[in-house]
Amino acid sequence: MKNIIYKKAPYLFILMLIFSSCDLDINDNPNSPTTATVIELLPHGQVSVIESFASLVNAITSSAVQTRVNSRYDNYTVTRTTIDGLWNSNLYSGGLKDLEDVITQGTIEENWHYVGIAKLMKAYTFSLMVDLWNDIPYSEAFNAEIDMPAYDSGSEIYASLEALIIEALGDLNKTSVLSPGSDDVVYGGDLAKWERMGNTLLLKMYNQTRLVDSSVGPKMEALITQDNLIQSSDDDFQLLYGDTAAPENRMSLFEVDYVTRLDNRIANYFNDLLTSNNDPRIPYYLYNQTPGVFIGRDSGNPNGLSTFEDQDTRTFHGAYPAGGKYDDGSGGITTADLGLKGAATYRMMTNAMRIFIEAEAVMALGITASASVEVLFEEGIRESMAKVNDLGVGPGISTAQIDTYVADRLLAFNASSDADKLKLIMLEKYVHLFGNGMEQYNDWRRTGIPDDLTLVVQTSPTLNRFPYPSSVTPPTTPNNDEFVFWDN
Repeated sequence: MKNIIYKKAPYLFILMLIFSSCDLDINDNPNSPTTATVIELLPHGQVSVIESFASLVNAITSSAVQTRVNSRYDNYTVTRTTIDGLWNSNLYSGGLKDLEDVITQGTIEENWHYVGIAKLMKAYTFSLMVDLWNDIPYSEAFNAEIDMPAYDSGSEIYASLEALIIEALGDLNKTSVLSPGSDDVVYGGDLAKWERMGNTLLLKMYNQTRLVDSSVGPKMEALITQDNLIQSSDDDFQLLYGDTAAPENRMSLFEVDYVTRLDNRIANYFNDLLTSNNDPRIPYYLYNQTPGVFIGRDSGNPNGLSTFEDQDTRTFHGAYPAGGKYDDGSGGITTADLGLKGAATYRMMTNAMRIFIEAEAVMALGITASASVEVLFEEGIRESMAKVNDLGVGPGISTAQIDTYVADRLLAFNASSDADKLKLIMLEKYVHLFGNGMEQYNDWRRTGIPDDLTLVVQTSPTLNRFPYPSSVTPPTTPNNDEFVFWDN
């Protein structure tokens, strides 16, 4: 895709840290730079595509599933102009182009470990893009001779990505001239973790398409039996941010809630769900500026507050999703110096998420390779709690608190019908995924859970997919309430 300029400045600090530990060739003539190497391309490609989903996509989808009320995107307010930069600069001509260059150069140079990682990142990114837009440019996306690349169908792309992931896993096991280390900003060059990530990505994609593809059950059984999936929080597919403002290295959600302090409010729906279950994660998830008082907002409320009103009293995202402050009850206005100062973690695929996927598959597909659904339900909750404790802030969720919560949830679970058991699984996964609106959004569309999301006044069509950006001319322009191929 031609005539689009890279935007690399936001990720300068991360790349500076990486390159300071690598031996790089310096051009004799800075006005005539050589082609970037795979060592340079891989980290920028990784950070660029991940940040795309951690920032704008996260804001839109989190609003759709009512964990937050973002003043820009509440009430499914997403237009074609909203996402021009996301599609163009951040994805197709940004991180995805870097990853494609790693694949091309790495293949020529036989840097197979770089190639394998780049293919897995490409597969992850394109799978989410299909989840958002359905039909998108894929097979011709990086052909420099084509000005108007074809839009491949979402289902065909998913099939191609399955093959790409399998290729990538093979590349990781080849002899490679170079292998990544600190220039791999996700796993630090740990190829075994990348293998587990690739297998878990397949598991997630199979589960995503279970309503329209009857072949996925046996494939999921085989992956679970193989036992090379994400198995602990050490394996989690995630990106760690820093706490510096110059150059900017903080998570964008922290910047919104602790620096500019304008767009976000926590949705009353989400807080009500947490409080109704006496969830011990609340002070890690939410930060009350008003001591001991939650101040949120109903989704779709057309009346009342501007972005500036209640700026110093509302509840913001806390330490867990935003790198903000643990709520010790003392309150205080959010500032850039509070809590983790933006050193957040964006969690893309976690062990708890993998466990909940297996639990859903047991209920919906009847797979037998996993543990019982009761065991998986409990394991998922406990792993989610452990993930919060990994932050190392506040007193930590105690064993007693965890045991009490698990006992209460199991009591409800064991007394439920199969349909309600699936609902409880998906709600626990929804709570665990706080901070990753994209995956909550996928689950909501696939399962209809949460099944009680309402808007005070609905003024826009339900957001079942993203619109194409205004800067492109797709073959069709579906309405926002039309479905992607796997959403039945």
